[in-house]
Amino acid sequence: MDEKTPHMHLSFVPITQDGRLCAKEILGNKKKLTWWQDEFWKHMVEKYPDLERGEAASMTGREHIPPRLFKEAAYLTRQAKQITDLLENTNLFNAGKNTDKAVELLQKFFLAMENFQTQVRKYDKTISSLKSDNVSLKRQTQDLSRQVKEATSSSIRKKMDDARLRADYENLQKLMGRIPPEILDLAKRGQLNHSDRER
Repeated sequence: MDEKTPHMHLSFVPITQDGRLCAKEILGNKKKLTWWQDEFWKHMVEKYPDLERGEAASMTGREHIPPRLFKEAAYLTRQAKQITDLLENTNLFNAGKNTDKAVELLQKFFLAMENFQTQVRKYDKTISSLKSDNVSLKRQTQDLSRQVKEATSSSIRKKMDDARLRADYENLQKLMGRIPPEILDLAKRGQLNHSDRER
């Protein structure tokens, strides 16, 4: 095996029950993807009991290392080991040859290390900026959520007030419907007589 951490990639075509190609419907969101991985592991571990399930980054708190940085760090580790082995195997008979080789390797190593540190600083700066943006976005989300709740609450109150007014109006209409027309005529005439008296 040529991998330090053996792992597996599984490929499939997400076809729905009605024959459509739809990854979103089959795979879902990030939570659903984790569920798929867990279920696949449960199925496979029955046949292969030694199969291990990796820990989710959300559980371990680890942050993803970009592949380019990871590969460069692995390369630097191999270079450092090569230099260490060379120095450990240096003796009186091969000191001159090994010293030249060690100097050559160290020059390459220091240059690669300097480049690696520059990249790491860039990633650190980007990660810090993204974390800051994330905090700001969370605050904005909380503010918007609060505003939506307030607006919803205000809207609910307004709807309740409107419903009360409608109910009062309907009750008044029902009351008017129960009053005999003769009495309404008398009441209207009484208003007319009353207004005539005021003139």
